Amino acid sequence: MAIVQVAQSLDDIQNTLQRLLVTLLISVPILVIIAGVSGYFLAARALAPIDQITLTTRRISGEDLSARLNIPVTDDEVGRLTQTLNDMLARLDDSFQRERQFTNDASHELRTPLTAMQAILGMIREKRRTPKEYEQALDDLNEEADRLRTLVENLMRLARGEKRSDNIYEIINLSTLINDVADSLRPLAEIKDLILACDIPEHLKTLGDSDELIRLFVNLLDNAIKYTEHGKISITAQKNAKEIAVNIEDTGIGISHEHLPHIFDRFYRVEESRVTRGAGLGLAIAQEIAIAHNGIIEAHSTTGRGTTFTVRLPEKPL
Repeated sequence: MAIVQVAQSLDDIQNTLQRLLVTLLISVPILVIIAGVSGYFLAARALAPIDQITLTTRRISGEDLSARLNIPVTDDEVGRLTQTLNDMLARLDDSFQRERQFTNDASHELRTPLTAMQAILGMIREKRRTPKEYEQALDDLNEEADRLRTLVENLMRLARGEKRSDNIYEIINLSTLINDVADSLRPLAEIKDLILACDIPEHLKTLGDSDELIRLFVNLLDNAIKYTEHGKISITAQKNAKEIAVNIEDTGIGISHEHLPHIFDRFYRVEESRVTRGAGLGLAIAQEIAIAHNGIIEAHSTTGRGTTFTVRLPEKPL
């Protein structure tokens, strides 16, 4: 029996492992420090726009919504967030501006009849008057009070901006409704020697609130009578693709091109119309009613030749 024993020195392996251990003990902390510092700077750079967004939004208040996020728009999450916030601020600013304008205009319009009523009362209290003068003063006060009541009702309706749900609307015979409105306002047209022609096909149906639709067409027709001194007012209608188009055309003073885009704004009145009484709410209310019924109102006009309002409402199939 023979035994063979072989041996080899492990010093080289031990030295290699020791050098590796030293290298790891030195390089790992250095790499961790480098990674941490790099990560911090990268994170700080990436989050810098977020900090700017935070600082800017803290400066924005209801008194001033004009501030915007001045961050270069990039095609990444931060860039899209910046663009979205700027768009939101623009919409809010526009909404606040319109509400402020609405409040200022409402205050001005409410002040007018109140001032007139105070003037009437002050004049009556100056000295004793005859019974006829007292009666005239009461009639004037009643007229101003009625104007104030109408204005307050209109303001409340616009402020609420109520939209009724489709499930509580009812099927309306639009043909009968428009003819009834025309018949009720025909005496006003005859007082001014105007011809009021109504040519509405039968059995036009839509889904809606009859009281609101009556108000819509009364506002438009009253507006046409008010600003037409001679000639004719025509009401026509036709069915198009799943909609009913009602046209109210007059031969009145017309609306100039620069004013036409603003006629549905609250309290907006062109200078030519300021000789007539009114608060400039009729068309705004009509537009709201049309929108609540999933419809629209369009206006086309030529100065000195007249105006055509087109109400488009969805048709309710028979």
